[in-house]
Amino acid sequence: MDAPSPPILGRSDELERLGALLGGARNGHGGALLVRGEPGIGKSTLLDAAVESARGIRVVRADGYEAEASIPFAALQRL
Repeated sequence: MDAPSPPILGRSDELERLGALLGGARNGHGGALLVRGEPGIGKSTLLDAAVESARGIRVVRADGYEAEASIPFAALQRL
Protein backbone atom coordinates (compact mmCIF):
# COMPACT_ATOMS: atom_id res chain seq x y z
CA MET A 1 0.00 0.00 0.00
CA ASP A 2 1.38 3.42 -0.99
CA ALA A 3 1.84 6.09 1.63
CA PRO A 4 -0.55 9.03 1.31
CA SER A 5 0.81 11.96 -0.69
CA PRO A 6 1.64 15.08 1.29
CA PRO A 7 -0.72 18.02 0.73
CA ILE A 8 0.14 20.44 -2.06
CA LEU A 9 0.36 23.95 -0.68
CA GLY A 10 -0.35 27.14 -2.62
CA ARG A 11 -1.79 25.46 -5.70
CA SER A 12 -5.53 25.57 -5.06
CA ASP A 13 -6.31 27.31 -8.38
CA GLU A 14 -4.27 24.79 -10.35
CA LEU A 15 -5.78 21.84 -8.48
CA GLU A 16 -9.28 23.21 -9.13
CA ARG A 17 -8.55 23.44 -12.86
CA LEU A 18 -7.19 19.92 -12.86
CA GLY A 19 -10.31 18.70 -11.07
CA ALA A 20 -12.52 20.37 -13.67
CA LEU A 21 -10.52 18.81 -16.51
CA LEU A 22 -10.77 15.36 -14.91
CA GLY A 23 -14.49 15.84 -14.28
CA GLY A 24 -14.97 16.61 -17.96
CA ALA A 25 -13.00 13.50 -18.90
CA ARG A 26 -15.19 11.36 -16.67
CA ASN A 27 -18.20 12.78 -18.52
CA GLY A 28 -16.79 11.94 -21.95
CA HIS A 29 -15.15 15.26 -22.79
CA GLY A 30 -11.53 15.20 -23.90
CA GLY A 31 -8.99 17.76 -22.90
CA ALA A 32 -5.35 18.65 -22.72
CA LEU A 33 -3.17 20.33 -20.17
CA LEU A 34 0.09 22.20 -20.56
CA VAL A 35 2.12 22.73 -17.41
CA ARG A 36 5.21 24.86 -17.68
CA GLY A 37 7.39 26.86 -15.35
CA GLU A 38 10.80 27.30 -13.87
CA PRO A 39 12.66 24.27 -12.50
CA GLY A 40 11.76 23.37 -8.94
CA ILE A 41 8.37 25.10 -8.63
CA GLY A 42 6.40 21.87 -8.32
CA LYS A 43 5.30 20.96 -11.85
CA SER A 44 6.01 17.26 -11.35
CA THR A 45 4.30 17.25 -7.95
CA LEU A 46 1.22 18.89 -9.47
CA LEU A 47 1.13 16.37 -12.32
CA ASP A 48 1.64 13.45 -9.94
CA ALA A 49 -1.40 14.66 -7.98
CA ALA A 50 -3.40 14.87 -11.21
CA VAL A 51 -2.47 11.31 -12.18
CA GLU A 52 -3.39 10.09 -8.69
CA SER A 53 -6.80 11.80 -9.01
CA ALA A 54 -7.34 10.35 -12.48
CA ARG A 55 -7.84 6.73 -11.47
CA GLY A 56 -9.90 5.04 -14.16
CA ILE A 57 -8.94 7.63 -16.79
CA ARG A 58 -6.22 7.05 -19.35
CA VAL A 59 -3.48 9.61 -18.80
CA VAL A 60 -0.77 10.26 -21.37
CA ARG A 61 2.19 12.28 -20.18
CA ALA A 62 4.96 13.77 -22.31
CA ASP A 63 7.90 15.83 -21.14
CA GLY A 64 9.47 18.62 -23.17
CA TYR A 65 13.17 19.37 -23.29
CA GLU A 66 14.71 22.76 -23.96
CA ALA A 67 17.13 21.22 -26.48
CA GLU A 68 14.10 20.21 -28.58
CA ALA A 69 12.33 23.58 -28.38
CA SER A 70 12.76 24.19 -32.11
CA ILE A 71 11.33 20.78 -33.08
CA PRO A 72 7.54 20.98 -33.50
CA PHE A 73 5.67 18.45 -31.35
CA ALA A 74 8.93 16.79 -30.21
CA ALA A 75 7.41 15.58 -26.93
CA LEU A 76 4.43 14.06 -28.73
CA GLN A 77 6.70 12.13 -31.10
CA ARG A 78 7.93 10.08 -28.12
CA LEU A 79 4.44 8.86 -27.24
